[in-house]
Amino acid sequence: MHSPSIAFFDVDHTLTRRSTGTHFALEAVRQGVISPWRLAALPFLYIGYRLGPRQRDSSTASYSSLPAFAGLDESWVRQAAQDAVHNRILPDLRPTALSMIQEAKQSGALVILATSTFDFIAEPLARELGIGMVIASPVEFAGGKTTGRVPGGLVLGPRKLQLCKDAADERGVALSSCSFYSDSVHDLPLLLAVGKPVAVHPDLRLRRHARLYSWLIVG
Repeated sequence: MHSPSIAFFDVDHTLTRRSTGTHFALEAVRQGVISPWRLAALPFLYIGYRLGPRQRDSSTASYSSLPAFAGLDESWVRQAAQDAVHNRILPDLRPTALSMIQEAKQSGALVILATSTFDFIAEPLARELGIGMVIASPVEFAGGKTTGRVPGGLVLGPRKLQLCKDAADERGVALSSCSFYSDSVHDLPLLLAVGKPVAVHPDLRLRRHARLYSWLIVG
């Protein structure tokens, strides 16, 4: 039986106050999985992500390689991610996060996390939240190690739209009957495609769009 609707949720700054990637990095450094020097470029990548790209059809190819993260032991990475979820990410959930998810479930919608965060972080978080499906940026492992590659780039912008459309099509659900909760202007393509777009603690650019289109704004 197909679900009549899907509620897609972004994660970073939508369900959580801070970046889940930052939470993971801090936990991984604490455990000695990652050396602090490997994280030197992260603030610049984060600023670039928050400030751009500005166009809805922008490519995410520039985020398809993270050489500083190559060669890490897969089992250590996954354990650090699990610990980050318990120690840092769950306590960082916004007060409204669980209620929004619960309301979506009670409405009969299938809940899916649709996030640019890495899959090895999003998957244990989804399990803790009782969510069965994740669309997230895939980190490549080979021979029990990270390769430093993110095949296809981060899941945001047009790529997130396409992957969510594919998930909806597989279930016989039209995006026009779905909802999407996000904080970021990067998610405009999917927000414009769903029937119920919700701007959650939106950045300044998304807040302007939300007001222009009379979307629901939370926070």
